[in-house]
Amino acid sequence: MSQIDLSKLPPPEIVQQLDATAIRSRMLQRYAQLQNVDAPKVGDPLYNAMSAMAEEVTRARQEFQDISLNNMVAFSHGASLQQLAALRPVEKFEKETDDQFRRRVQMAPDGFSTAGPDGAYIFHALNAHEDVLDAEVLSPSPVKVDLYVLSRQGDGTASAELCQQVFEYIDGQTKRPLNDHFNVYPATIKPYRIVVELDIPYGPGEGQTLDIARQRLQSLATESHVLAGCVALSAIDAAAHVKNGEADGSYQPVTEVFILEPAQTIKCTKAQAPYCTDIIVRLKGT
Repeated sequence: MSQIDLSKLPPPEIVQQLDATAIRSRMLQRYAQLQNVDAPKVGDPLYNAMSAMAEEVTRARQEFQDISLNNMVAFSHGASLQQLAALRPVEKFEKETDDQFRRRVQMAPDGFSTAGPDGAYIFHALNAHEDVLDAEVLSPSPVKVDLYVLSRQGDGTASAELCQQVFEYIDGQTKRPLNDHFNVYPATIKPYRIVVELDIPYGPGEGQTLDIARQRLQSLATESHVLAGCVALSAIDAAAHVKNGEADGSYQPVTEVFILEPAQTIKCTKAQAPYCTDIIVRLKGT
């Protein structure tokens, strides 16, 4: 299964975005042509009126652009995303974020098939119960299908009850191909810690730098908590390496990152998922 990452797609320019200065210039030139006079200058009431109108036109163009994007699965949120999902049809679970829900909406066409292709098995598994955070499929031999489930609860270990619910949901006559020997297993969790020391220039804002690095590392850990996930040392370094202009507020940029844990990149198979148990960020030498 190959799935396009919608978050990486650039938003299309449905309504051409022009700045207020360009719009005002066009309006002034048009007025001068129609009236056969010189274009109004700065300080002229007509100039001020057209400046205000140009700002309103710019704002309206941006609003139309935002409204249009909200009608696309890749960029919609909340109720708009749920309305688009109803066309598939896919319902949102209470515990799901918009991004997690968006993934199921995007995968819905896979569910038009029985659970034969891997994408169909994964889609049906994600629909089986709201506690299913992720699912992957392996076929170690012909007609044998092993589905691995990652739970939304705790460290991700799926309970026997959850695995049974997924099995019963997919094993129905309308989903599982008749000849598939189908089993559901809990994913194996690979726990790890992130411990980094930051070399920061002396000055105010050290605490803010540590907080920013910690938040970014938490985001990395959350994004990596999937089946076949990978926690690369280079990704940890990049997340902790806070640079000038990358965040709001007053903080010190990081000069160098020293990774104490994990000792090496954590790579998982489709039957495994990494889980971060703790994140420790401190100043070098403390």
